[in-house]
Amino acid sequence: MSETTGCTADWHLAHSRPGLFLEYFDPRRPFALRINTLVGRFGDVQRLCDGGEARPEFVRLRNELAFHLVKMSRWWGFDFCPRGVTGVRNPLFMACVKAHVERSADDEALFDLFTMQRHMHAGDPGHILVLGRDPGADPAICVLYGVDGQRHFRFAIGSPGREPTWNRQDYPDFASAWLAAWAVHALIRDDEAGRREFETAQREHDAARAWHQRHFHRCDAHPVIPLYADAHAHLSGCRSEFGRSEFRAIVNKLAFDIARMAVQRHMTLADAMKEGDGRDIHPCMANTVRRRARAYVATCLDPLVRAEMDALLDGVLYHRPRRCV
Repeated sequence: MSETTGCTADWHLAHSRPGLFLEYFDPRRPFALRINTLVGRFGDVQRLCDGGEARPEFVRLRNELAFHLVKMSRWWGFDFCPRGVTGVRNPLFMACVKAHVERSADDEALFDLFTMQRHMHAGDPGHILVLGRDPGADPAICVLYGVDGQRHFRFAIGSPGREPTWNRQDYPDFASAWLAAWAVHALIRDDEAGRREFETAQREHDAARAWHQRHFHRCDAHPVIPLYADAHAHLSGCRSEFGRSEFRAIVNKLAFDIARMAVQRHMTLADAMKEGDGRDIHPCMANTVRRRARAYVATCLDPLVRAEMDALLDGVLYHRPRRCV
């Protein structure tokens, strides 16, 4: 990608605040879109700060974006190394995070829970920091989410005005807790089809979590092809809309990685896939990968970089040029 998107500091102050594109309590929106946008906006703002843009409100935006990168990594359970993902040295990045939490009591409490636990009963599953109420739940049913002293996500369901009862089960990320809560929510409403749908989605999300965890891992030229085949098999087996949505984005990301690899190596898409798989690739398979790569750009990348990434995919060779005899 280019060094910057060309957006000014004033543009970012108006359009890059995390609350404008992050919705923590609705995991149905593509995970990749949110995290890719967050990484891109932080990088752009950081480069402008490095270039001399040091207005207090702009530095605060940079610090807020840094905090939300840490929060998102816990919320979705993906591996996150500040230097590896953003290029910013870990001590400097964490200094940004700490500067932000000093200005926000709620964010400081959450950051402390996932780090030192000075304010929690450390390791106590019964001590729960309430994150908030599910905005999409039936008004007659109160659904709360929290994180306990063991850093696991929890949910509670009750009637408005009454003390909620926390479910004993804990979950490794928010989406898992959300799906479980909605399965119970459907059970309470006597929605058998909804209950089955959310329980199926829970199982499929369990499989997707490993892919989310590796979202920022680098793939060399060879493993990405079998990874694509593996993810595609998972997608074919999904029976819930939530699971299909998750694995569709995962497959499309791998397709984009394959296409980008082909561009970088000046190979046709079919030849790049054959090299990674060892088999001749039917043109229909290469065309499918190309379409999936385009879909990833359109649905899972920050709108600010879509034109650049579409131009990159324009460089995918469709055919190997004939040699002159």
